Amino acid sequence: MTKKGWDARCLRCGRCCYEKIEYNNRVYYTDKPCDKLDLETLLCSVYDQRHTAKPECMPLDQEMLRYGILPADCPYVADIVSYNAPQLWDEADE
Repeated sequence: MTKKGWDARCLRCGRCCYEKIEYNNRVYYTDKPCDKLDLETLLCSVYDQRHTAKPECMPLDQEMLRYGILPADCPYVADIVSYNAPQLWDEADE
């Protein structure tokens, strides 16, 4: 798949840009957005330089998808059988 085709899958929801926590081999997302996420447009304000501006920003490539960092309904992972999507950190206690 081309980079353009890969990027076209994105719905621009911004949920991948919320801080994550790894705890007991499980990924949780928080209600804290990345400081580079524009909350009005839900786009990264430094998209072309995001990995330099924020080194902990994970690239969305096929290798990274196995880490369970994207919501289950994200088009990037929707076709992955048994995808282990992150859950909201607040829901971890339920």
